[in-house]
Amino acid sequence: MFSRATRAVTAFASLLSVTACSVFGSAAAPEPEYRVTLSDPPFEVRGYGELVVAKTPMGEGSRAAFGRLFDYISGTNTGGRDIAMTAPVLNTDNSNGSKIAMTAPVLQNREGVREMVFVLPAEMTLDTAPVPTDPAVTLGTIPPRRVAVVRYSGFMARNAAAQEARLRNWMADKNLTAQGAAEVAGYNPPWTLPPWRRNEILIPIEDD
Repeated sequence: MFSRATRAVTAFASLLSVTACSVFGSAAAPEPEYRVTLSDPPFEVRGYGELVVAKTPMGEGSRAAFGRLFDYISGTNTGGRDIAMTAPVLNTDNSNGSKIAMTAPVLQNREGVREMVFVLPAEMTLDTAPVPTDPAVTLGTIPPRRVAVVRYSGFMARNAAAQEARLRNWMADKNLTAQGAAEVAGYNPPWTLPPWRRNEILIPIEDD
């Protein structure tokens, strides 16, 4: 049985061989669809539909949380079947526990109980997504919502506090009212060079 680290390195190596451009910032995974209702670069207001997610607490740190979610999309789910990763893995039937495509972004709540969240592929529902076999991983949904967003490069966590403050100042100028905790989102694989990384702070806001 391969260890988590071995499987992760193998998967990332496979992705790197077909997504070398991701070193310079191209995303290596599909993203949830959204509608931009206000654009003021690097700020935006977006509307998202309902998202199906896998989530886990970050009490032991981001590395442990990421590992549990990575295990889930790698087959630690009902059925437990492991399929070689491509860029990206696309499966429409995961009832047998096959590997799930990893989508972007990876979300982290910045307030209260900290959780890491993987957004699952758009074709999945709570009924069709395979059940995690790790009790620390749960499935859920994020309801449709509007969010204010600021985009930034560099290290995701290191710059998050300053970018959140920047976004909240912009929201105040635009009379946008927060309706939930800030989240930090990362879109690139870990080998992407910091200047070309795409990170975002997202804050839910009131509807029009």
